[in-house]
Amino acid sequence: MKLYKNKRADKILSVYWFAILIIVAGGIFAMVYTFYGSPYDIREIEAELLTNRIADCISYAGKMNSELVVNGQFTSENNYLEKCHLILNSTEWEEEQFYSEVNFYKIQNMNTPVFNVKKGNAKWLSSCVLQENKEEKKLAQCVERSFYSVDNSNNQYIIKILSVVRKSEKNVKI
Repeated sequence: MKLYKNKRADKILSVYWFAILIIVAGGIFAMVYTFYGSPYDIREIEAELLTNRIADCISYAGKMNSELVVNGQFTSENNYLEKCHLILNSTEWEEEQFYSEVNFYKIQNMNTPVFNVKKGNAKWLSSCVLQENKEEKKLAQCVERSFYSVDNSNNQYIIKILSVVRKSEKNVKI
């Protein structure tokens, strides 16, 4: 039995096959472009992680870290980040892109902190003030959390941690 080829049908099928290939390639290009086209802004998540790491280091399960706070005094103000195994500066950036502020308040007086610790680049604090009413994507991201803790002398504290992460050049499409 002899098979006859229809050359006209083959030409029509090849045009449709070529059109389908173009549509599939265009779809793949569109998906890749939307996925990699703009960076993911993870600064707020990074600030939350920084806040949580500092909180876990200062107080665990409601008890203050005895290496950092002894008898109501913060003993490691200069090197508490090293004791917490946190490094805020990087060789990737010319200036520090992080800031953290920890305020300790006695339960009896919540207006003035008993002591506070500030580390990092303080000029990013202005971004927090500007974003109180409206969030701006190009400014540094701020996260503030507070929790309760007790030291080894049973002094009760409310601890407020403010973390600020800038890194706008990599995380925000400008």
